[in-house]
Amino acid sequence: MKFPSLSRMPNYKRFNFEPRYYDSVREDIQNRTERIKHELKITSASDHREHIKSAFNNRAKRQKSSDLMQVLLIILMLGAVGGWLVFGNVVLYICAIVFPLYFFFRTRKFFQ
Repeated sequence: MKFPSLSRMPNYKRFNFEPRYYDSVREDIQNRTERIKHELKITSASDHREHIKSAFNNRAKRQKSSDLMQVLLIILMLGAVGGWLVFGNVVLYICAIVFPLYFFFRTRKFFQ
């Protein structure tokens, strides 16, 4: 039983969701047929080996470049801390100016 009141209480809001139709079986069949068509393009075993070999070579190149970048970042951070210990806050101000400029120009691809 509801008691009468002087203030009006807000009604709750209803959630109205109309789902789109999604057929997972059809999407699975399409993915399989695309995969099979791609596999049929690679006819011989030697082509398949070359494909796998090139994929691993690309992975190794990316990993080497990321390892080098991590080492450089660690050296820069240690250099900044060492410079701060030796020269004081001036090094931090220089790093605060140089690093953003470097990343700005790096994303603009001026160095490539």
